[in-house]
Amino acid sequence: MRRAPIMLLALTLLTSLVVLASSRTAERATEKTDPWVGTYLQYGRFETQRQGQFGEARTITISKDERGYRLSAPYDSWTFTEVEKGVLSDGKGGIGKIYLGSAEFADGKRVPVLRADFGYEWFILYGDMR
Repeated sequence: MRRAPIMLLALTLLTSLVVLASSRTAERATEKTDPWVGTYLQYGRFETQRQGQFGEARTITISKDERGYRLSAPYDSWTFTEVEKGVLSDGKGGIGKIYLGSAEFADGKRVPVLRADFGYEWFILYGDMR
């Protein structure tokens, strides 16, 4: 007779754990990170702006506000919007476009890679490994 309440309690606890675990998995699936937002290292063919003892790469940050995406200096005077999937543009043809991509390494690590084509200047932005 005492086994029935214990079994019922164990079954209730097990059901609660399964529901809790499945809700956390669903939360993770719905939490999508913006593929554009982040901090990147800038590499271009002609790097005249490098500074530091070892010629460190410039850090460019991309953020998003109500008007669109903003890059840090020296590109902070332009606002970009996603004109098609994976392509940011200022919409006026003034500066150019940024294309979204990624690279995968042999160990399975991925890194976001952006290609900026500003007409007068082009460069690659490498993000943090995910």
